[in-house]
Amino acid sequence: MAFVDQMRGWIDKGLAASKEAFTVVGDKAQQLGEKGVLKMEISQIRSQIMKYTTKLGVEVYDHLVEQDHKSVTRESPAIAETLAKLKELETQKDEKEAAYKNIGGKEEDLDKEQE
Repeated sequence: MAFVDQMRGWIDKGLAASKEAFTVVGDKAQQLGEKGVLKMEISQIRSQIMKYTTKLGVEVYDHLVEQDHKSVTRESPAIAETLAKLKELETQKDEKEAAYKNIGGKEEDLDKEQE
């Protein structure tokens, strides 16, 4: 009977080790998945920031050159709207980048996306 008990002990230990290994692997896979999703979201937000920055330049050009105004202010309707959207996007980007770093992501990995 001692042999059977010893075998059961080994099997139980092996199952426990397997369960622990699967848990660690599962957690790592989830973490990698989260990192991938965050990197994609950050990349998309950065792309939107570039588009809105370009839009801001076009609006300033239109205001100064096409409409022949002497100056432009941040309170100008089209400018204010675009600046507000840029600020919102910057906040979203900062939050996503912080979340990425909190799960072990490195800033240089995010910067590779821009190159």
